[in-house]
Amino acid sequence: MTKKKEPKENQKNAKNKIFLIGIPMLIFLVVGGGLAAYFYGGFNGFRSAEAGLQKNTPTINESLGPLVKMEDFVVNIMHKDTTRFLKMGITLEAKDKESSVRIKNRMPQITDAVLLLVGNKHFDQIKDLQGKLQLKADLIAHVNSLLGNDELNDIFFTDFVVQ
Repeated sequence: MTKKKEPKENQKNAKNKIFLIGIPMLIFLVVGGGLAAYFYGGFNGFRSAEAGLQKNTPTINESLGPLVKMEDFVVNIMHKDTTRFLKMGITLEAKDKESSVRIKNRMPQITDAVLLLVGNKHFDQIKDLQGKLQLKADLIAHVNSLLGNDELNDIFFTDFVVQ
């Protein structure tokens, strides 16, 4: 009878060795692979969103130019087959005091440009961070094309609600 128990004990010991060695190795490989992918650029989507946010936000040491607050906008935007409303507050950062005067003098044209540009956007284009940053860049480029000479440094969204 002792001969029959030995193969079962050997099989049991072999299974225990597999569990003792195999499971920690599997955990090590999964964790190591995840860390390697993270540190070697496998998750670039997170880094690019953070980089875009850091690039467009001023640092504490940076001084702001004169600020010109615009009235709040309520704009129709499309979403599939329905219309949604976007309530948006904007503050413009001028290059200097002379630029802020020129911005105030051209406010009706700037308001028209903002309404036309934003009114042609779809909800899917502005629902995430990347879309909002793209909208901001489009608005800056369009307003600067109206004013000329890069009079506008930046645009700040002070309110952004989609309903």
